[in-house]
Amino acid sequence: MKYIYYVIAVMILFSGWAIYGLLGNHIKVSEPYLSINDRVISKAEFDKMMEKKPPHLSRELFIEAIIDRQLLIQEALKMKIEKEESFRRSVENFYEQSLINVLLNRKLNSTSVEATENEISRYKNLMEKELVITKIIYPGLKDAKNKTNGINRKINSYFRDLSDNLKFILLHLKKGKWSKPIWTSSGVFVYRLDDVKDIQRTIKLKPLDVKHISLFIKNEKKSRFLKEWTDRIRGAAKIWRKDE
Repeated sequence: MKYIYYVIAVMILFSGWAIYGLLGNHIKVSEPYLSINDRVISKAEFDKMMEKKPPHLSRELFIEAIIDRQLLIQEALKMKIEKEESFRRSVENFYEQSLINVLLNRKLNSTSVEATENEISRYKNLMEKELVITKIIYPGLKDAKNKTNGINRKINSYFRDLSDNLKFILLHLKKGKWSKPIWTSSGVFVYRLDDVKDIQRTIKLKPLDVKHISLFIKNEKKSRFLKEWTDRIRGAAKIWRKDE
């Protein structure tokens, strides 16, 4: 059983090279360093592999992992798995997801977000409050814009018990004001902060971790930055769909 886990770990470790190995686009061999049947790995190629060696693996174990990977690839090629439609789809999905991941990471790295002292202070204050909230659910963006077909719901909850998404919304929402429409797979939501009540406690709670609060605010800001950016891309795009 341990060996099976080891093989799985090896395949995950080298997933970034899977397409490379299966399509046979090998680096031109000069100074051969390792060969596994007909697969020859040059010293230059091996050095590039070593750059991705996990710290916990010794050089010898890493080489053994490379050998296991190549043997499994060769076995897959013998079975002509690379010609199967399911494999082609998985390669296509991997390629597309990798493109998206690189794009989003690059976009995030292009911006800088901070948690202000006012945001941190308000967060700490709200953690000791009970909130009364009105939530309206619309079937779609058009209804939200026209304020039609909405379903009203009242929410009474401690701020600390709310979802991270709703916490961030209420963190920047003044009493009596409505939030911007929030599109989800379940519909379009808008929220209004109706009231903020003190919580009567007999037990004193531990002080809040400011670093944790700051990280939460930064992560939520990054998420909204990406959402607004993708919304701008969608808004500038020419999209057509067949009416059903």
